[in-house]
Amino acid sequence: MLLLLLLCAFPLPHARAANSDVVPIRWAAFRGGTAGDVDSLRVRAILVNANRYALTTWWKQRGWSRQRDAYLSLGGTDEAHIRPPASEAFALAISLKTGAYDPRKTGVPVAVAKERTLRLVRSLAYRHRANTPGGWGDNWQTALWASSAGAAGWLLWDELSPTDQRFVQRMVEHEAHRFRKYRPPYYRTRAGSIRFPGDSKAEENAWNGRILQLATAMMPKHPRKEIWQEAMIALMLSAFARPADTERTDELHGRPLAEWLNGSNAESNGSVVNQGRTHPDYFTNVTDNVHAALLYTLAGLPIPEAAFFNADVVYAALVNQPFPGGTIYRPGSGEIRYPEGTRWGEKRRMHFALFDVQARAFGFDRKARRRGAYWEPLHTQTVLSMQQRSKDGRTYLTAAEDTYPGREEWVADLAAQAYLTRWLANQGRYAVSPQPKFPPLHPAPMGEES
Repeated sequence: MLLLLLLCAFPLPHARAANSDVVPIRWAAFRGGTAGDVDSLRVRAILVNANRYALTTWWKQRGWSRQRDAYLSLGGTDEAHIRPPASEAFALAISLKTGAYDPRKTGVPVAVAKERTLRLVRSLAYRHRANTPGGWGDNWQTALWASSAGAAGWLLWDELSPTDQRFVQRMVEHEAHRFRKYRPPYYRTRAGSIRFPGDSKAEENAWNGRILQLATAMMPKHPRKEIWQEAMIALMLSAFARPADTERTDELHGRPLAEWLNGSNAESNGSVVNQGRTHPDYFTNVTDNVHAALLYTLAGLPIPEAAFFNADVVYAALVNQPFPGGTIYRPGSGEIRYPEGTRWGEKRRMHFALFDVQARAFGFDRKARRRGAYWEPLHTQTVLSMQQRSKDGRTYLTAAEDTYPGREEWVADLAAQAYLTRWLANQGRYAVSPQPKFPPLHPAPMGEES
């Protein structure tokens, strides 16, 4: 466990020029991140298996080796055509830059893996509507896809041409600035009325916040940074706010918590409702908030404490809370109990594994009866054992195990986040801060304490 030092949508009117606002990652500052403990090696093995699948079976199935144009034709602008390559680009970039990538295990040389990753990044950025009329973007969830593609570009920044750097920057700016006047949606109003029956906005707010995390980490002196950060904090705090939080007067990022919130998206016990049920999969979207810890640390910046808001309560709900049939996490087992079922399939594990890794690294497992160090090996070993059933590193044998069409790319993305969490933690670089701060919306009268 690390001891932490506490230190709607609008289009972008025009893209900013060049890429002078982007500050590349100072990779020379990160050394000794490769850990040899059994838990880190297991996470690395999962990531490398996912890399093998991406660079062999997946690449071949997509038919991209047959394309000769500078920018890949991605086949469409919807989720099925954009999110999977964005996830794989992100996973491969992390694997390559942290040294996790192993050509002996993937069967693909480092140079080839890097060329394919760069080609994905270049193509995703070029095909975005910020750079190509009629391209993808400006839609539900596209901020999440852009955050993955943009982060991959930032990780490999110095290996992109000036033109492609410009495309990546424009894509990130465009998707980030959609949220400059955004009002986070809430499942439940302050008064307790349900606005979206059976459909919490926890995961939506958390994933939308990721593009703002990226924009402010990679462009820390951008003239729109404060606008983006304020929107980012609002989204992160709203994602897993509980009903009682709307009355809290304690200050977060310069304002009483009640001023940040206009409702709640989590239940009082930390659980989350989605798809008409209490749904464990959506508890784990806390990791979209914690994603800020990875990006800000890569940027050499302290992590906004909003990234961890209510993470401890939600994690404890997985471990402690008795639902019909028992707790969601099952002691001594890698199995997950879905108290009201799931349409995605009951063999999804990598999101729980990532949650465990991050709960352990950042210490938000303190309220859980059994902590992250107990659960992580159970869930990561389940994923690794699933991968070991196939020669190409895939996790799933059939769609019955996970019905989501982008399931393999999803595993790769989450495995990369898990490995990066451990890689950075091993270097002792995490620091949490109450910054940035914003003025209260309703300042106290002169002479009174705020």
